[in-house]
Amino acid sequence: MASEGHTPALDAEQTGSESSEAAAQGPSERARAGRIFGAIVIAAAVAAAAAFALTAGVPDSEVVAHVAAAQDLGATGPLNVSGQIVAGMRTPDLGAYRWSPSGDRVDVVGTHTVATTFFQRGGRVIAASVVSGGPIREPGPVVATPDGVRVHRISLAGRTILSWRRGGRTVVMSSVAVPQPWLVALARGLNSPTTAVSRG
Repeated sequence: MASEGHTPALDAEQTGSESSEAAAQGPSERARAGRIFGAIVIAAAVAAAAAFALTAGVPDSEVVAHVAAAQDLGATGPLNVSGQIVAGMRTPDLGAYRWSPSGDRVDVVGTHTVATTFFQRGGRVIAASVVSGGPIREPGPVVATPDGVRVHRISLAGRTILSWRRGGRTVVMSSVAVPQPWLVALARGLNSPTTAVSRG
């Protein structure tokens, strides 16, 4: 009659089989974990590189485009308690044209600090920034010259971008949803108080 107890040989065989399975699973799980960790590290590196590219090594000829890219990121918080003073600089005030300030952000692009205020009206958003430091190139053709101020226009990824120089600093105003004529009219109004601005 066969013993009901465990057979040593069978026990050893089963233990060996289980050890082999564990050994086989171990490296596979470690490899999978390593791949996941590697993907996370790569993703973090790509994100850091993108942020670094936005804020460093930007020639002055490309600052306006990078400012618009920062504007596309949106506000980082509610409007500063000091109103239109952001990072010590006065940003354009669109309140007289029924655009309500909704938030602000501060960025560094190349060697310049960029102070931005966001305005909302009817579900549309306009970003208006002031760029610190010396003169930079305002790209694109001139679309208006209110009070002798040359307003330039470019378009990137569906965003209309206006830039001009006033008081020794460059102003960048852009929007995705606001028609170009409205933006140009606002730029005229901001630079020439006698110019009527289309209220849309």
